[in-house]
Formats: sequence, C-alpha cells, structure tokens
Amino acid sequence: MDLLFRPHRTGRAGAAFFLAAALACGTPTFAAEDDPIARLQSEYVRAVKPGEQAETHRELLAAVLRRVQRSHASDADFNALAAAASKVLAAVPAGTGEPAEVFRQATNAALRTLDNYSRYFDAQAHAQQRADATGRFVGLGIEVEAADGVVRIVAPMPGGPAERAGLRTGDLIVQVDGRSLQGVPLGDAITRMRGEAGTQVAIKVQRAGADPFDLSLTRDTIQRSLLRWRMEGDALVLRLSSFSGPVSDRLAEAVAAATAAHAPKGVVLDLRGNPGGLLREAIHVADAFLAQGEIASMRGRTPATQRTWEADAAQLLPGVPLVVLVDRRSASASELVAASLQAHGRATVIGQRSFGKGSVQTTYGLGEGLGAVKLTTALYYGPSGRHVNRQGVTPDVELLAAPPDNLLHPGAAASKPEAADAARMRVMQSRCGSHPSPTVAADAGLACALAYLQAGSDHAFAKAYAELAH
Repeated sequence: MDLLFRPHRTGRAGAAFFLAAALACGTPTFAAEDDPIARLQSEYVRAVKPGEQAETHRELLAAVLRRVQRSHASDADFNALAAAASKVLAAVPAGTGEPAEVFRQATNAALRTLDNYSRYFDAQAHAQQRADATGRFVGLGIEVEAADGVVRIVAPMPGGPAERAGLRTGDLIVQVDGRSLQGVPLGDAITRMRGEAGTQVAIKVQRAGADPFDLSLTRDTIQRSLLRWRMEGDALVLRLSSFSGPVSDRLAEAVAAATAAHAPKGVVLDLRGNPGGLLREAIHVADAFLAQGEIASMRGRTPATQRTWEADAAQLLPGVPLVVLVDRRSASASELVAASLQAHGRATVIGQRSFGKGSVQTTYGLGEGLGAVKLTTALYYGPSGRHVNRQGVTPDVELLAAPPDNLLHPGAAASKPEAADAARMRVMQSRCGSHPSPTVAADAGLACALAYLQAGSDHAFAKAYAELAH
C-alpha cells in the first residue's frame, strides 16, 4: 500500500559516494562514547564474520541510519533505533553471523521503530519491488496484508495460481515451505512466497470455520491489470486495481474508447481494494476529473518533500456525475484521489471508510548488490488541509453489510457536532442488489453506486434506499 515518490538508485560506482554523503551531510554530533550509531557499528562487527562484507555493511549501517536522520518524515529516536537493532545483534554468537543477513535483520528491526512502512530490501527483494512497480512479477497472484501475526489474503488476482487453487479473500497463510509466518514482517513473508516462475511453494492455509489445510502452488508470472472498464447501461465503470503503473494513460484511453461508442451519463470510479502506488499517477488521475483548484499537498522535512499540486483546465467528462467507490482496503494513492474529488464536490464517495495511509515512501538505492532502503518521507494532505493518515476517507454514503444498533436518518449524523465527520447517509448495501445485469446484481457495492447515479440526487437515493430510521 505505498505511495512511491522519486525512487533513487545507484550503481556500484555510486555506492561509495552514497556512503560518504550519507555520513557527512546533516548528521548530529555525538561524543564518541555517546554516539548510538558508533556503538551499534561496534556491536555489528562483534556479531558477524570478519572480512570485506562485514566492513561494507558496517559502513552501510551508519549510512542508512544517517539517511533516516535526514529524510524521515519525523524526528527519529536514535536510541530507540539502536536498541531495536542491538537486540538482534546480541542474539548472534560473536563472529558467527553472515554479514548481509545480520545487517538485514538488524536494520529492519531498527526501521520498524519508525512506522509500518519503512524497511530495508536486500538486492533480491529490491529487484522484486521494482518489478512490482511495473505491474508484472512472479508469485502466487495474491494481494495480502498483515493480520493476527500472519498473512491474510486481501484478494486473489484473476487467473493467478492462488485463484486457480481456490484461495479466497480472508484466508490466512500461516506457513510457507514448512516455516511459520507467525510474527514474520509482511515484506519478509512476501519474499518467501516469491521465486522463479515454474517453481513450487508449499503453504498452510487457515480458513474461517475449517481445519488448516496444505496446498502446493506453482509460481507464475503475474501481470496486474491496472484498469478495466465497461459500460453498464449509460454508466461508465472504471475499475482501478492499483496506481503502480501508467494508470492515468490507461484512464484517458478507456474514456476515449467508451465515449467513441456511447457518451456516458455517469461514471463509477471503483477504487475498492486499491492499495495505492505512484504518487504522480494519483495526482494525474485526480487532475483528470478536475478543472481547477488544489489537488493535494505534500509535507516532509526536506525541500524535495514540500509541494502542492494544482489542477489544470483540461478535464475528462466535464459535468458528468461521478461516484467514487472505496472500502476498508482502499489505501494511499486511492485515498488521495477520493479525498481530492470529494473535497471539490466533483464526486460522491460511496462505500466504507478507507484504510488511512496518508504517507509517502521514498526508495533509496544503496548500490549494486546492496539493496535499498524505503523510508516514509512525507505526509500528504487533501485540499481541505486534512490528512487521511490513520483516519481514512469518510464516504458521503456509507454502505453497511449488516444493520448497526443506531440506524440514522440521512443527514442525522452530520447534525451532531461530535459526528461532523460522519457520512451523509447510511445504506444497507443489500437493498441495492436488484439489477438486470447478473454481474452487477452480484456486486452490491457497484449496484448501489449505479443506483445513486440513476437516482440523480441524495434525496431521491435516500428515499429509495436509505430507509434506516427506527
């Protein structure tokens, strides 16, 4: 669920420069005996096998932590960073650790004290991350999240090994190749499931209401479809699965193709389950539906992470009613788009409160064969000046899967000062399920979005569907 911003990569020739620059620029001054980084380097050297690799990673450890000091969105507690890494190093018998592996473990332990998104990638994981950014990778074809100390499947990707094997949303992956995932960082768990195309991986799955079961899956090349579109009557439905590639170009192509055959009278921008991606693509997509005004702003600690984006005059489908669909898995870039279009009144947001990841990550290459470090470098804010980090985007129309204890009239929540951030109305999504298209009838959220467009106003939609008063 990353907003990737200005990734930096260096070759081997640039690695020495990176190390020197990271150590020299903007670093705090410590007395030798009080320098937590120097102490950590000493602990690292004690733990690992001596040699060139040990020296390289000793210097790299300091470089990464200095980069944190300069670039992370918040002030880093170096004592907390060092304490977390020291705990890892203390568990390694003196002079026995593999330098690269111990460095990886200690560095990630330190970075986890900052936030849930900052981490170190070794060279293999970094290559996989770059492949993911293109929408093409080798794996099992699943979107996952950390849950209950293991890995939960958010959604199997159409046509991938996981879907073919019958894995479902909500399934927990508890083991990979006989090794438990309990307490394993999500990035490391994903790395275990990745590999060469055609190779097999054994997983143990826990499904609600069933005994754990084992599966053997064959890894395959997955091509993520960034955007799919279709017409449902007079409405254009645009399903954006990710912002990890040129989705704004695909959006323009889809709108052009749709309007060439039939001018849409309404648009559904479906961002459900969209985990985010590239910041620039989120800005472009929001801009595509806006003719003026602020799209978003970014605020970090460096000049490079201080910026505001304004919409240009060009606009797709001006005046055509727009609904944005979100759910609890809509995160990062998708939240930026939803918040911007909502704030300008360009779209009605329908669904559930989104995930709440309003932060930007920057990936810094460390040199050929040395991997990269990804840091949270800024927070982004919507046009209203509010950020979604840990809060999410509140829908205008909240879709409920089950009746709550306090069903409200449309607008009642907004009349209460303590609930100023509540949805304008709340609707049982099952009420929208009757639709002539079997595909739409099976998707209650989409059915509600199309019903809202058909109704033409809050009042008409509420009269037909939001009969929630006691």
